Amino acid sequence: MTQPPASRTIQPHPLARLFAGAGPTQFHFSGPVLQAEHNGNVLTVLPASLIEPSALSQGFLFARVHLSTEQGPLVLSGLRKKEARTLVHWLRVGVLARMAPEVNASAAAVKAILNSGYPSQYRVTQAQAKATDAVQLFGRVPKAEWCTGDARLPVFQYLHKAAHLNDEQKALLQQRYIEQQVQEHAAFFDQVESMPLTPRQREACVIDEDNNLVLAGAGTGKTSVMIGRAGYLVHSGQAQAEDILMLAFGNKAAREMQERADKRLGSIGITAKTFHKLGQDIIGAVEGAKPTVSPFATENDGTQLAHAVNQWLEDHLADPEYRKKANRYFQYYMYPEINPFDFETEGDYLESLQANNIRTLKGESVKSLGECHIANYLFVQGIEYTYEAKYKHTTATVFHRQYQPDFYLPEHDIYIEFYGIDRQKNTPPFVNRKKYLEDMDWKENLHKEQDTTLIELFHYQRMEGTLETDLAEALAEHEVSGDPLPSEAVLATLRELGEISTFATLMKDLLQRYRANCYEPGRHEPVIRSDHSEQLRAALELLEPIIEDYQQHLDEQQDIDFDDMIGKAIQYVRSGQCRGRWRYIMVDEFQDISEPRARLLYELKQSNPGCSLFCVGDDWQSIYRFTGSDLKYTTRFKNEFGPTCTVALDQTFRFNNRIGEVASRFVLRNPTQIPKELKSLQKVDRPAVSLLRQTGRYQDDDRLLQVLERISKIADDGSSVYLLSRYKNNLPDKAEKRRLRRLFPNLSIKSASIHASKGMEADYVVILGPVSGEYGTPSRKQTHPLLEALLPVAEPYPHAEERRLFYVALTRARHRVYLVTDMTVASEFVVELLKDKYPLELDEFETSLTQQLFELMKCIKCKTGSMVPRDGEFGPFYGCSKYPLCSHTESGCPTCDSQMYRKDRFRVCVNPECETMVPICPECGGDMKQRNGPYGSFWGCSNFRREGPSCPHKEQTIEFNLASATEAR
Repeated sequence: MTQPPASRTIQPHPLARLFAGAGPTQFHFSGPVLQAEHNGNVLTVLPASLIEPSALSQGFLFARVHLSTEQGPLVLSGLRKKEARTLVHWLRVGVLARMAPEVNASAAAVKAILNSGYPSQYRVTQAQAKATDAVQLFGRVPKAEWCTGDARLPVFQYLHKAAHLNDEQKALLQQRYIEQQVQEHAAFFDQVESMPLTPRQREACVIDEDNNLVLAGAGTGKTSVMIGRAGYLVHSGQAQAEDILMLAFGNKAAREMQERADKRLGSIGITAKTFHKLGQDIIGAVEGAKPTVSPFATENDGTQLAHAVNQWLEDHLADPEYRKKANRYFQYYMYPEINPFDFETEGDYLESLQANNIRTLKGESVKSLGECHIANYLFVQGIEYTYEAKYKHTTATVFHRQYQPDFYLPEHDIYIEFYGIDRQKNTPPFVNRKKYLEDMDWKENLHKEQDTTLIELFHYQRMEGTLETDLAEALAEHEVSGDPLPSEAVLATLRELGEISTFATLMKDLLQRYRANCYEPGRHEPVIRSDHSEQLRAALELLEPIIEDYQQHLDEQQDIDFDDMIGKAIQYVRSGQCRGRWRYIMVDEFQDISEPRARLLYELKQSNPGCSLFCVGDDWQSIYRFTGSDLKYTTRFKNEFGPTCTVALDQTFRFNNRIGEVASRFVLRNPTQIPKELKSLQKVDRPAVSLLRQTGRYQDDDRLLQVLERISKIADDGSSVYLLSRYKNNLPDKAEKRRLRRLFPNLSIKSASIHASKGMEADYVVILGPVSGEYGTPSRKQTHPLLEALLPVAEPYPHAEERRLFYVALTRARHRVYLVTDMTVASEFVVELLKDKYPLELDEFETSLTQQLFELMKCIKCKTGSMVPRDGEFGPFYGCSKYPLCSHTESGCPTCDSQMYRKDRFRVCVNPECETMVPICPECGGDMKQRNGPYGSFWGCSNFRREGPSCPHKEQTIEFNLASATEAR
């Protein structure tokens, strides 16, 4: 196409030349460049300034041309209007015609980028950058009459729009792409798996944002999405098989993924491997040889590592300095911090003590860490003591048992009391402050009256770190000196108690956790900056030599472990010694990702711009924090990795709608879980989560038999049954399972811990052991502070991971879930299901009134235990389930010996055939009894005595309302 003439000159009006001295200006094109010769200067005109409306302004008599040049503004005044219009039009046509080849090439490049695949943030940003560069040439979209030859208006419009895409326009581009690709590859999505992919699964396969998170709830077909996406990328021509890397966490999962890919896609070369194998391959590529993996890493049971750590520990304990540090650790820092002021109920506090098995160096169970520290100090100093010995003077009354001070030093006739108060004399939330302080005064006065020596110590002294020195000073004041035990003797005692062996196991766990974090030099220091830094530092001082021993062993053997595979790979990729060659990285079970693995993914993406990350997981099923899994990488995926598209699979092929209703509502009580709706393929009307509530223990009662008998009646032959529990010790042993299989040959019965059941499914699930306590659900056992510090930051929501674990148990079942529990010791999760009226089946099994009224049977002292039947020296009675930590007892019904519950000011018999109500004394809590006096009958407290201390409370009449008292029955 012929371009306009290459030059043109314009003269100002004669008047302008006369009065303003304006001269002519010549414009000429030198290739695509427009130059102006004006007043003896050669100026390079910026083309975009010509497209601006301000390039030409017309007055009453004359016109003016305003242009921008590389040397500054160019203003031509006093021009004839027609000549100015003609000039500017010529300039515009010429500029556009000469920039057309570059503009057209840019438009083609932009289209190529946007048409190369899903309009991801990376592609859109690339396209926008290319379009923006082009738009800078012409600025505004030109008018149609200026566009001639190769300068086409639609091209300018396209580039301008591409440079200024907003979020709504990007979303529209993406939606069109998704619809087009899903339609084009419909036949592939119909047959790639045994069942056609759902619409949401197809969408997940097609979307290719820079980072992609697929939230795949239980039973929604996450593996189908992994296979479907890998196959789609190859089938659509977007990738070669070698461009795709599929990652799993374990060898079994990677092997199954590989087998599934080969079966469904054919052996086309797509690779599935573990993170460790990826790291090993990276190390081999950089170092030129495949590294040797240490036997410590490859053994299944950890026996060799445990033996090595135990030997290293013993070697260090032979060193006096290390032994001194170890003794101090055992004396003061062996247990997690348990502060009674952090607990709302006495039961929760006692349960925490019980779960962590707080014991002194002599092996005694004690009621607080303060008592433990006092006992340990006395023991190490060689001062003989007795824990909770009875006071040598009789003090027992109708109100008080025989007084038992916390400690008695028999060689010195000195008593020690440890009081649980702060400096303001406040007590823990669950303790009656007024009564506690009165008891303190009573003890102090008693010792004064009986002229016995009492040393008083306080909770705040332990919290302030002065308990040991204050005790030492008090003992010195009373001229008490001991014969400190040699450190070897202390260790010998600890060995007898098995504490050294337990500590060696802890050291092994800490070593593995420390190694798994792949710390860079000096990065472990922040872990000791916490509320319990002294305890952490004490443990870390003992751990560091073990870490050094381990590394020395690896260096000597020229071995690496699995953690090196990740840590070294991160370093090699970050330093540029290895670049990620994969354009598509796909990760299965992403909710289990740890910080080092996430770091490796990040570095691989950074090393290969345009690499797409595709992660499939479910934040509702994140249950491996104890191995280092960090849920934040799922719940804050976009913050951690960058521009993200999240797709939630919405159809589950496993459980029915009634199981889903209970499970989803339960897990979403934690507001930090990502909300999503799961639609079930199976629809049923009746509740599918059934609760069996009966007293008993799992190895010697028939509760499990009742459930299996029920299942055998309603299930098809060959139906699978999973027996699940938080801990394996609540499951039937091998002999019992063989017996159950003989009894129910029509059922396929298996058992597993809930953790081990992840990824599995069965027709029916029976959850055993949903009770409170150390081996209950949720678990009350606290993690060692240093181990806790080495783990990802815990979530603020109470029992967040335990809640997800319970969700996992519920969602293993296709048809029905059975919860087997004793409501007197039931898990708080089961209590929640009942109190909040989840849709449960409650009438499938016989349930006693005591089980139904479990909330009324709570211990009035500790608030969390329940009153359970016991046999005593003087007959049956009811005691707290937390015994021996809580010793509260109550008598049964005076008429029929049944259990009684409290309603207002009465104890009421649970037996519906018995109408006994016993009034409670408002002064001391004793039973009120009807008596006869000189002025007629009255109600008097059963704790009244004619001689000695007693409760004199009496009432003339007490109003009984049987209907109100028994409405709970």
